[in-house]
Amino acid sequence: MKQFFSPAIALMGRLRYASKFMLLGGALSVVIVILLYVLTSALNRDIRVAEDELAGLQMLKPMNRMVQFMQQHRGLSSGVLNGNEAMKEKRAAKEKELNDEVMAADRALAPGLRTQAAWQSITQDWDAIRQGGLAMAPPENLKRHSAMIGKVLDFMINVADESKLTLDPEMTTYYFMDTIVSKMPAMLELMGGLRARGTAVLTKKELTSQMRTDITASLAQMGSTLRAQNSNLSKVMRMSPSLKLALTSYSLTFTTGVEQISGLIGSDILSEKFETPPLAYLAQTTELIDVGYRMMFDSLLPQFEQQLEERKHAALRDMTLAGG
Repeated sequence: MKQFFSPAIALMGRLRYASKFMLLGGALSVVIVILLYVLTSALNRDIRVAEDELAGLQMLKPMNRMVQFMQQHRGLSSGVLNGNEAMKEKRAAKEKELNDEVMAADRALAPGLRTQAAWQSITQDWDAIRQGGLAMAPPENLKRHSAMIGKVLDFMINVADESKLTLDPEMTTYYFMDTIVSKMPAMLELMGGLRARGTAVLTKKELTSQMRTDITASLAQMGSTLRAQNSNLSKVMRMSPSLKLALTSYSLTFTTGVEQISGLIGSDILSEKFETPPLAYLAQTTELIDVGYRMMFDSLLPQFEQQLEERKHAALRDMTLAGG
């Protein structure tokens, strides 16, 4: 070992004190610069990830609202096409609102996402439904709406992938992302489909074998989807105790409402009694679905955004301290 260091010892022995300190200081400076570079690179990466996630969140906000309006438009269209004249005016008003939301979602998208074939397909589907939806047979209209909404839900996951939301590195925010991007949209779409199908059956007072199959399948799927959503919400509340009161209230109201709607569908629609007025069924299911969207827009999205902002500012603060 002594032989290994002997050249350095000999060099230091020939140098004056000032030169020794300069040499040691230079070596130490190199080490500090390397460590600072590694640290700032890591912090810069954290900042970029947080900024990308925030950008993704701004794209997902109008897209979730667009899906909500698409689901409402589907339900109203189902009622009108099956003979409910009282829903015509509401459907026309909802169509205008939905068209505005589609344009808002388009404006919010990053240029690379706006030109993707998946998004172009969604806007083409909407144009076809807007221009010729009332000329379609009721089952075809329902099918086209549901296919379009399915494409949007898939595209939302694509937006999350592109903006690194699906790779969220923090446990505290991962479950926010998963709930907003995956679990809750899946649950709300199941409820939206049941709203449209139930409205159609109650308007026409007729339950076809295909409609029975579709409704039964949706009810069966709803149980596991609701459990997955509530599991995520429990984890969100554990990570963010300040949201516990609001989310507990929303979650309880939503879960109770799902049970009530499921019971109503079983006792009135699947049993072919058809006693519930279509408008009353539409209002009840819409009120329940809106509870889910209020939970998303009033609690989950703002808190998720706040936590991403805090993560970004913490990284910027650490970088300033490291530089100092």
